[in-house]
Amino acid sequence: MKQEKRSIITIMLFGILIFGIAVTNQLIPDKTFSENENRTLQTKPKFSKKALFNGSFGEDYETYLSDQFIGRDQWITLKTKSDLALGKQEINGVYFGKDGYLIEKHTSDELNQKQYVKNKKRLKIFTKRYSKLLGKNHVKVMLAPTASCILRDKLPAYAPKDPQDKILKEMKQNAKKGTFLDIRSTMKKKKDEYIYYKTDHHWTILGAYYAYEQWANSVGIEPISKENWTKEVVSKDFLGTLYSKVNTFEEMDQIEFWTRKNDTYEVIYDMGQKRSNSLYERSYLEKKDKYSAFLDGNHAVTVIKNKSIKNGKKIMIIKDSYANCFAPFIAEHFEEVHLIDLRYFNIGIEEYVKQFAITDMLLLYHTMSYATDIHTLQLIR
Repeated sequence: MKQEKRSIITIMLFGILIFGIAVTNQLIPDKTFSENENRTLQTKPKFSKKALFNGSFGEDYETYLSDQFIGRDQWITLKTKSDLALGKQEINGVYFGKDGYLIEKHTSDELNQKQYVKNKKRLKIFTKRYSKLLGKNHVKVMLAPTASCILRDKLPAYAPKDPQDKILKEMKQNAKKGTFLDIRSTMKKKKDEYIYYKTDHHWTILGAYYAYEQWANSVGIEPISKENWTKEVVSKDFLGTLYSKVNTFEEMDQIEFWTRKNDTYEVIYDMGQKRSNSLYERSYLEKKDKYSAFLDGNHAVTVIKNKSIKNGKKIMIIKDSYANCFAPFIAEHFEEVHLIDLRYFNIGIEEYVKQFAITDMLLLYHTMSYATDIHTLQLIR
């Protein structure tokens, strides 16, 4: 009898808890953006017969409930700690690696094979077309390996084979001879240095520097030595994208800005919608998304004009966010650097190259980003 009463009380309390959460969720206004996850949240979907019957209403509503759930971040933290207590070393696509590293998991399952084949073919067309247009050694491709490819000794023992070695081999085979820069050896030699963040999927500015050295040597430019840069630690409490997936960490990251004395820049975003005299946007250092301090995050077009240089050289970098902390190095060698993000860019590449008298090109993505990119048709338009 007592057991029955306890069961009834437990069920009632659980019901009250669920009801209370449901009511609270309805009373609290929907959030449109999660600063912690750095993404737009699903708001309440509009009902329509079409959406109901094609299933999209149900899917969107499920996402809405998940995104707007009260105490979402705290629940993620609780689940992560519970999973870790059970011995899991991979949670929500993130490995809990050695020395406090959170490392993004990559597998061949991420690849849409049709898109992957298209991206290989388009790389071939792109490198041939612009090598012919701009001349030998003026076009380079750099697909940066991520931490899961380079920091293998920090991965859990059971981690499945990372697909990036295979992808890089196939991309190199498709690119015009002499255009593809394989930086794996360079990065592996430096793997014991701070070349990847511990809580974010990007490389650090030091990692980008080593990639810059290899690029510069490949095009006959003398790279500026590390000692000739002024390094400023601007944050010691950076928690990046991988932290946002699991809401726990062992060690916060630090962000550095590297600058040169007497450099004078004009940075133009999106054809003049915003202008700056710095490669770094310090206001982001007060926000969660501190990595966007590099070149103000991602824009369709970012133009860096180095007023200290008059050599007639202009480079276009077709890129993802890995290029944002690479740009300060390459900007030391060109009058202008034009950074193009294909996700937001709606002008033909060749038209742009001719209009702005581009002399050099670099395609810079992280490996998985290019392999899965759905915007690569822009490369050959």
